[in-house]
Amino acid sequence: MVLIPILLIAAGLTVVVLCADEAIKRLLNIARFFRLSEFTTSFVLAGVIAILPELTIGVVAALSGSSSLGYGVIIGSNVIDLTLIVGVVVLYSGKLTLDSAMIKNIRMSFLAVILPVVLFFDLEISRLDGVILIAAFAVYVTVLLRNKRDGEATQGKRAKLRFIFEFAILLVSLAILFAGATLVTNNAQEVSLLLGLPLFVVGVVVAVGTCLPELVFALRACNKKHCGLGLGNILGNVLADSMLTIGIIALIQPIKPTFPLPPLATGLVMAVSALIVYWVSRDGVLDRKNGALLLGVFVGFLVMQAVIETFKLAI
Repeated sequence: MVLIPILLIAAGLTVVVLCADEAIKRLLNIARFFRLSEFTTSFVLAGVIAILPELTIGVVAALSGSSSLGYGVIIGSNVIDLTLIVGVVVLYSGKLTLDSAMIKNIRMSFLAVILPVVLFFDLEISRLDGVILIAAFAVYVTVLLRNKRDGEATQGKRAKLRFIFEFAILLVSLAILFAGATLVTNNAQEVSLLLGLPLFVVGVVVAVGTCLPELVFALRACNKKHCGLGLGNILGNVLADSMLTIGIIALIQPIKPTFPLPPLATGLVMAVSALIVYWVSRDGVLDRKNGALLLGVFVGFLVMQAVIETFKLAI
């Protein structure tokens, strides 16, 4: 019966939206506590926490001897984040104007994203490469956290207790948000199967569903005039996946991605990152034309994936 999964999807979406609002509120309070920008706070906290599902999948896959599977999940997630999610957010907002600090961080993000690509030139991400990726991520986050606003962080026992409270509520909000997104994804998958849709379509539904928390979080943040939070969350997720998650997987088992999709997707992540850096460096703005182009890239990626899957079935 299709009605029950549809009702569960609606319930899951409601939970996701409410928890996204709560997470935004707590992140803003934490940003004020540490005198950090909204972008930095969202990047470090929400972005890094958001990679836990991909990290779990990647670690389990690596422990079972299938590190390339974990790598594929991460790269696919990054493609969706940088094309579909950023594209939808920019189209929804109409125009995102970025300050100089955010532009600087985005440029640094590009350098971080291409590091796994450089290490992949020998067609393997080794354990040594994994150490390099994890160390580079630690350095990047350290530099990011040093870029504080003017003034000192809030001091005192009462302030510290307040921070612990805010952080605890943030963790709970994000945990419920992910649970709501999982509910939506699982039931969307069930609806697709009940309607007899192709497995490729089901796979797309699942992949997009895994990025639902970032999408809803970013849209709600822009609604509240805090787009820096949304963008920080997306880029934090992409960078943490590209460096920390891939690094940990490579430490467990060196990664030798299967051809052709993972290498193509890796190149696409680098190309889209370079395109975003070019746009923001040119005039500090992401507009609807940019958003539409990113969505076009996402559609092109889906078509490419469908062609490859069809070719595999044909042979």
